[in-house]
Amino acid sequence: MKFILLFFFLTCYYTIHSQQTFFSKKKSTTNNYTSGLVPFSLKNSKKNEDYLKTNGIEIKFITENYIYCNAIPDEMRAAYVKGEIDEVYFEISSPQALADSAVVQHKADMVHSGFGGLDTSYTGKGVIVGVVDNGIDFNHPDFQNSDGSTRVLRYWDHTVNDTLHANYFTEYDLGIVWDSSEINAGLCTSLEVGSAHGSTVAGMAAGNGSANGTNKGFAPEADLIVVETNYNLPNWSLSIAYACDYIFKVADSLDMPAVVNLSLGSYYGSHDGLDPAAELIDSLLDAKEGRIVVCAAGNSGNDGPYHVGNDVTQDTSFVWMISNPDVTWIGLPNTILIEFWADTSTSDFYFSYAADTPGPNYEKRGETDFHHISNNITTADSVLIEPILNSSGDQIAEAWTIRKRIRGSIYGQIAFVTVDSTDYLFRFQTYGTGRYDLWGGSFNGHSDFVSSIPTPAEMPDIVDYVMPDTLQTIVDNWNCSEKVISVGNLKNRSGHIDLDGNTYTEPSNTAVGELTLTSSKGPSRDGVQKPDISASGDVSLGSGSFSWLNDPAYSGSIDEGGFHIRNGGTSMASPAVAGIAALYLQKCPKATFADFKSDLTMNADIDAFTGSVPNYAYGFGKANALQTVLAKHSPVDIDGPGGICPGETVTLAYNTNMNPLYIDWSNGSNAQSIVITIPDDYQVVLEDAMGCVSRSPIHQVVIYSDPFVDAGSDELICPNTELTLTASGTAVTYDWNNNVTNGVPFFPISGTYIVEGTNSSGCSATDSLTVEFLSVLPVSYNEIVTSIGVSETAFNVTPGDPLGGSYSGDGIIGTTFHPSLAGIGTSAIVYSYVDGNGCVSSDTSYVEVFDDVGISEQETIEWSIYPNPFHNEIHVNAPEELRIELFDMTGRILLDTSTKESGIINTRHFSKGIYTVKISALHSNKSKTLQLIKN
Repeated sequence: MKFILLFFFLTCYYTIHSQQTFFSKKKSTTNNYTSGLVPFSLKNSKKNEDYLKTNGIEIKFITENYIYCNAIPDEMRAAYVKGEIDEVYFEISSPQALADSAVVQHKADMVHSGFGGLDTSYTGKGVIVGVVDNGIDFNHPDFQNSDGSTRVLRYWDHTVNDTLHANYFTEYDLGIVWDSSEINAGLCTSLEVGSAHGSTVAGMAAGNGSANGTNKGFAPEADLIVVETNYNLPNWSLSIAYACDYIFKVADSLDMPAVVNLSLGSYYGSHDGLDPAAELIDSLLDAKEGRIVVCAAGNSGNDGPYHVGNDVTQDTSFVWMISNPDVTWIGLPNTILIEFWADTSTSDFYFSYAADTPGPNYEKRGETDFHHISNNITTADSVLIEPILNSSGDQIAEAWTIRKRIRGSIYGQIAFVTVDSTDYLFRFQTYGTGRYDLWGGSFNGHSDFVSSIPTPAEMPDIVDYVMPDTLQTIVDNWNCSEKVISVGNLKNRSGHIDLDGNTYTEPSNTAVGELTLTSSKGPSRDGVQKPDISASGDVSLGSGSFSWLNDPAYSGSIDEGGFHIRNGGTSMASPAVAGIAALYLQKCPKATFADFKSDLTMNADIDAFTGSVPNYAYGFGKANALQTVLAKHSPVDIDGPGGICPGETVTLAYNTNMNPLYIDWSNGSNAQSIVITIPDDYQVVLEDAMGCVSRSPIHQVVIYSDPFVDAGSDELICPNTELTLTASGTAVTYDWNNNVTNGVPFFPISGTYIVEGTNSSGCSATDSLTVEFLSVLPVSYNEIVTSIGVSETAFNVTPGDPLGGSYSGDGIIGTTFHPSLAGIGTSAIVYSYVDGNGCVSSDTSYVEVFDDVGISEQETIEWSIYPNPFHNEIHVNAPEELRIELFDMTGRILLDTSTKESGIINTRHFSKGIYTVKISALHSNKSKTLQLIKN
């Protein structure tokens, strides 16, 4: 009996059972695994590598800690038992398969429309969405293009493993694979028929709404690669990692980015993201940009508390386990099955088992010896079997402890296979130092912990009880990786109208937008924040498989339109985020998983439901598709005019905060700016090193018209005449050369004057005129009297040539200069003559008026000059020596002589006319000027 049980427990390490979370209609579980090969991972060591090579076992992948291969289970087990290979990873797991209004709630509809600040619509076009699930029904219109061809590029079916099949996938020694041409030709025989999970998940991620225009997914124009998983595969999680590798390889071959959605997982395992499947997926994400993996956090948040985490102390602490009345994975009812994990580096504690009677007595009836957690673990599985005996020596139960070392951890199972009474409370008790994690849960073929406990008065030992908690209820493997996006579940809608016209209302009290009770909680076993984000899941409508849509039994789950089925949980929340990832990769095809995780979490919505984030329920908040994509959007504008003037060019340049690696103008130029001559609609598209593309709005350039400009008529004017030039026409501004301002008077010079008129469009035209001057008579005016005392008598100014002009200036009255009126200083006297054209010519002379006030001789000394008019001589009487100057009317000096006191000046040779005589004292400042007339 013990040998049979031992074989069963060892087999449990690599035997997987299908557990459909949301749909119980069973697909055939017949395992057509005719090849005999199953995925395995071994410790990355030379010993293991040499064994595989020696025995001709193909190595599929090698990561830092693991070697991956496909091999025959019996042969691997034999080699393991013989010690020929080390640390073979046998998986303990029970994998489970973990739209519509969600698109609006997470603002993906705005991304589809290119609203909210985006430069264009983003729909996932050019991106691959990989769906690893139960397969899909590719006949659904939501998974077809407008011409009826399939959107599914590849369909890899793990459930058919016939090596003789023409489509057997030898690269992975697993399943059969179909391409789009075979699907379009009707040759593909793989199809989701036993459930609707895979189709609804794919619909949430990428359904295009073609069936009836409703329930469109998050990335409606993405291409699909579908992998239909086989939950019965040994080491099932490795087949999921292989699926990710395949999807990314196909994407690479098509030069497309890809996001993989994993709405499935197992609630048991290391929960540290270091298992082989997680490490392989991590390595795929690290290998290249343009790769993202999104997964469901799990739906066991309301199935507990089924986790116990304990930091062991020297006090003996314990937790109670109770038998499961239903059949556990052991295969028998009323048994106990618990999984445990502990880290070798921190685990220095002892454990044992005991049995207590329930209340009101709570009496310990028996217990086993204590054992160190890491003692007696051989290279193979260590199995410790010991009975729990009562005081009479009778067996209460038989406890099995299966332990195994792997990558620095101890993991295994606790099983009670023979239980005397199901009333007992069975202890797992410890003392020492370190930490352990236990996972139970009758909901998934394990056992429950006791969370309703007595008071210390009823049972003193209870002060050392370790209470189970509702944390760390997330699924294992890739979900615990920091590089994979883990998604929690929000209630999407309250209900919908079903196919029968009835209103379905979701029965819980959870509000729309609130985290559902079933959504699993983090963190990972080593404290990594999980989930990363939350999204709408419960009460979602996704594209259904026709095997369900055509079955009247499911009409209550089918939407009134007849093409979509109600699904929920993190299984539907995950593809919502995967669809957002596809939108993000369309924007930035070379972005990494780290870029997406950062932008997704840093731009999440926070509200009264989420509370302070991050937390182990909502993660960093609720996914916001618009803000996530906008995080990588740099607006681009085009600077430049909106039109071209005839015969000219304009320059267009872009303006952005982006640092572009590639520039693509709509006219084919790759320059930073373009010079154009042709009116057209222009746009520039920029791409940075991450492949993020930003498009400018259309910049329209039209052809403008030149303005009409009239400078006016040519001008023929008098010299020194002010002129005003005023252009007219259809221009807005007019600019003249020669510093002339339109409409403002100025004194011109002769020549050509050009005006440029510019209209409101910036176009300009020119016109010109010439300015010429009329000929004028030369004018001469030389004032004879250049100096006079301010107190002296006014004098008649010297006549100008030609005669008939006028005088102007300070001190001038008519033709007389009045020194007292002019004042002391130099006075300008202008003689102007107007000719027959009205042109004015002038000449200027200057008279200095000096201060002669206070000179004593001025009043006592008298000079006399006579006669006036004179004839042949002039008589001069003066008490002192004089200088006598005589000028004609042109200012020409005719006589310059000196006399002593008195004298006679001979004027016989002078002609008749007006003369000016200036008398100056040779030894003083006195002078006198007067005009004389000769008869």
